Amino acid sequence: MKIFSTALLCSFFYSSLYAGTAHYLNGQIHLKLSKSSSHEELLKTSLGELNLNLDPDQFTLVEVKESLLGKHFTFQQKVQGVELEGSQLVVTTDLKVSVVKSIYDSTTSSSSFKSLTTHPALSSQAAMEKAWNHLNVSGEMMEAPEVKLIVSQDSKLVYKVYLATSNPYGHRNLIVDALNGKILSVESASLPRMKVEGPSEAFQLKSRATLKGLKVIPFSKALRTFQYRNASKVQTLPVVELTSGSAIVFDPNPVVTLRRYDLEDTTPAENFIAAYLKVDLQEITLDEGKYLLKGSKVALVDFEPPAIAPTNSADGSWNFERNQSGFTDVMTYYHIDKSIRYLESMGFVGNKVIFPVAIEVDADGDNGADNSHYIPSNRRLAFGHGCVDDNEDTEVILHELGHAIQHHINPSWRGGDTGAMGEGFGDYWAASHSASTPQGLFEPHVNWVFKWDGHNKCWPGRKLDSVTPAYDPTKTYYAHRTVNGGNSDEMWSTPLFQAFLELFKSGVPKSTIDQIILQAHFGLGAGVKMPQMATAIVNTARELFPDDNYDQVFLKHFQIQKIL
Repeated sequence: MKIFSTALLCSFFYSSLYAGTAHYLNGQIHLKLSKSSSHEELLKTSLGELNLNLDPDQFTLVEVKESLLGKHFTFQQKVQGVELEGSQLVVTTDLKVSVVKSIYDSTTSSSSFKSLTTHPALSSQAAMEKAWNHLNVSGEMMEAPEVKLIVSQDSKLVYKVYLATSNPYGHRNLIVDALNGKILSVESASLPRMKVEGPSEAFQLKSRATLKGLKVIPFSKALRTFQYRNASKVQTLPVVELTSGSAIVFDPNPVVTLRRYDLEDTTPAENFIAAYLKVDLQEITLDEGKYLLKGSKVALVDFEPPAIAPTNSADGSWNFERNQSGFTDVMTYYHIDKSIRYLESMGFVGNKVIFPVAIEVDADGDNGADNSHYIPSNRRLAFGHGCVDDNEDTEVILHELGHAIQHHINPSWRGGDTGAMGEGFGDYWAASHSASTPQGLFEPHVNWVFKWDGHNKCWPGRKLDSVTPAYDPTKTYYAHRTVNGGNSDEMWSTPLFQAFLELFKSGVPKSTIDQIILQAHFGLGAGVKMPQMATAIVNTARELFPDDNYDQVFLKHFQIQKIL
């Protein structure tokens, strides 16, 4: 079993130090690349085009993606062989790799780390132990720890350590100084649908150390326990087959379907009967007579507390009602599976596929909190069950999937305004689905998102028509922040959703609008700001549909928000 990974997929230190610049070349660079050295020549050509005085030997090709409009080559900048976090060159060509279409540059000048030493004074094992001890862990290790030696954007040699623990509960990234072992920062490594109120992370950890009777678990012991527990689970794979099933679900939720804003979590069950919809389940697993919610697109697993195994069925049907675990299980499976298949219907298949393997989901996780989150380090989703169960509302399910979509397209999605844009895109992905359902455009609060899970005594939800807070290019827009008299998430979701409403109401298919927004995410790296993402969307609309005015509709709504 591989316990110590040398690669941490994503981290979320949304620092303004990350900054990228997009250069659109309009086919100015025509390539004549030899098959033996195409990547090296592509890198040298791109560095020369931007007049970057950087040695090509500082870069390593780490990813090649294909999209509807081109190929995207990500070159990671390194310092003496150590990754310089957030510093990349992303080169986009046409599908034939004959023309450079754009270059996204978040590289760092060599002078910034001229005198830097890249020889750590402590080992990766020691860094993990220091991170673990800093958390005062008295619970279990929920996942394999990950550690990576990097050069931070402020030119420090550090270890980035990912830890997932049950007590204190959470998924965290810790930055450890590789020269003196000091803990430089502790941040959540997951993306929740709403801000978690309460004491700061540092205060919580300090307070735990003062609790009487607290038994701190040594890192080595926790690791051995984790290895033993997981090794016992690794058996020969059973012979299974994928088959079909059926279920009863909400789509999107009872508030929209019934157009009733008086519904509450405690409303009697008979009030929800008309909101249930019978649907087919595609590609569920049949294993030794049991039907499981595991397929080629999504798999339900139990990886977070509370320890509740996903439900199974003897006949392939999940006929449950709300407040039953079988209902939230199948809601989660059905809507994620359906949304991923929808992505594929827009052309994101084969080499262009966004989810190459099934995404794992805990339908009853997040330690039972009234919240849900996406965890980029392991590319998993988890849903909480406080108040209205989060996954009774399709809008919550699709919001969290929105985070996964962005990070599967762009694994470097961090820094800049990506915090607010991630939340805003998730809100868009959720609300645009609701608007496209039979009652979606006719219910009175089409500009609300989380219409069943939120906008009640549990939490206020969010809006998609908040045009008051204008974009300020001198600021950085993190997730769930109050800025300029408004909400940072709504600053991004508003122009996306309002452009969607204008186009959709005029007869433009939802898939056409989504295709534009999704395609625009390709070819970018770390440190994306709202104007850059908005420009990419406008340009993509023009390139995909040159004979229509879709680009002008997006442009208008970005201008209203003063993003463009």
